[in-house]
Amino acid sequence: MTDARGESSGWVQATAVAVLWAIVPCLRPLLAGELVGSPYTDLYPSAWGLAVFAMAQPGFPLSTSLFGAPEGIGFYYSSPIHGWLGAPPFHLFGPVVAYNGTLLLARAATVLAAFGWLRSLKLGVLPSLGGAMVYGASPFFHGYTVEGIVEGSDGWALPFWAWMLSRQHTIRAGLALFLCIFSSWYLGMVACGLAVLWGLADRRALYSLGLGLVLALPFLWAFAGAFGGNEPLDEAVRLAMSAQLAIPTPNVASPPNPFAINTYLGFSTVVLSLLGLRARPMLGVSALACLVLSTGRGPWWDLPVFEMVRFPYRWHAGTLLCLAPLVAHGASRLSWLGFVPWLEGLLLSPISVIVPGAPVDVPALYDRVTGPVLLEFPGPYGTAPGERNLSRPRARYYLWAQLTHGAASPWSLDFNGIARPDDRPIASLLAPLRCLDSAQVKRRGACDESPDWQALRAAGVTQVMVHGDQLAGTEEMALQQSLEAAGAAPLGTEGTLSLWSW
Repeated sequence: MTDARGESSGWVQATAVAVLWAIVPCLRPLLAGELVGSPYTDLYPSAWGLAVFAMAQPGFPLSTSLFGAPEGIGFYYSSPIHGWLGAPPFHLFGPVVAYNGTLLLARAATVLAAFGWLRSLKLGVLPSLGGAMVYGASPFFHGYTVEGIVEGSDGWALPFWAWMLSRQHTIRAGLALFLCIFSSWYLGMVACGLAVLWGLADRRALYSLGLGLVLALPFLWAFAGAFGGNEPLDEAVRLAMSAQLAIPTPNVASPPNPFAINTYLGFSTVVLSLLGLRARPMLGVSALACLVLSTGRGPWWDLPVFEMVRFPYRWHAGTLLCLAPLVAHGASRLSWLGFVPWLEGLLLSPISVIVPGAPVDVPALYDRVTGPVLLEFPGPYGTAPGERNLSRPRARYYLWAQLTHGAASPWSLDFNGIARPDDRPIASLLAPLRCLDSAQVKRRGACDESPDWQALRAAGVTQVMVHGDQLAGTEEMALQQSLEAAGAAPLGTEGTLSLWSW
């Protein structure tokens, strides 16, 4: 069902809806001047990475000296697109505006790209907009906003690729598939899988796959060079990161959930998709294939490439993409029905509608940091895939505060476990500090090593910031006594913070 004006109509309404969806759930942190998202997972690393990328412009940084001092560490920002788009606002207005601005842009673009694809399929304005909301305003993509997974917010690249295919623009489709890979390895994975499926009926999909992969090869090579690549995952870990085929507790009846592993579809989505299945059965087959892959089960997970996939649930993007036009077809006679799945997701999915905010204020004591190397304690530590990292909330100071004081850190970052093991000489000097970090003691057991501050000083550490609120009283006292014995002097205190220097 379409209208006389063709696919060029409806863009004003779609833009208004997309902008409202981008902004309204995020209003609370926006008005408070906070980062949009939860402070407990990936948000601070995402915002810090954008800042590091923006500071390196023009260019494509593959290392940073801000961590891993004195040598530095490999670095590949998870969303170079956000890094480039965020560079101008970063230099003009700072990291908060840069991160929030590019996030809102991505949220709106995801709805609009899906709308453009559905209109190119000759669907009416309202059914297309309803289907676009099923995809772009889904709890799946909204969860990325909540968790702060910046690359996940770029859901627009996948329907943009499908849009170019439906318009029979093969070269543009190849460029769009490259954008899928470039924006997010997982979205690229989904695009490649769908290109193979759709290529059975349309060779242009296979041509776009070839072009997209060729264009992406330099960036895949750069990523592998920066981090060393993934190792095959244990099956239990993969299943824990897969779609859970169960009815979740609705967000209105549960505490806020900062984690984005969410593949909620909704009953109305399934019903409308079945009603529209006759119009496009191939999309139904593709949706089912992506759904099966998102469960993380099946013999194919032992095959090359598949065995490296850490988060199978992200195949859900493909499920949503294929169901969106089916929902629009199912709602073609009663257009308002196309918005029911979106409303159901708002009410019944486990992801909070109102996005939380993360504080961005930095204690005044950081003004006294002169570096060049500041050791924050307790610091970050790596965990195995699938294991909750209790040091992630500390990123507010070891990453975010660093954007204020600019001193390098001797700690390394594991980038969710994909970075190479830390074999730097200073790493062995930092290891005894875990004896004074109760969170690490709980993970690895007690130890009786003592930090060698003189060796750390010789390796380049000039100042130490102690976060007493992260330590038990005995741990903080033992740490301060060892610093005093090593000749460090306190430069100042603020609340539970204390800054030491040689």
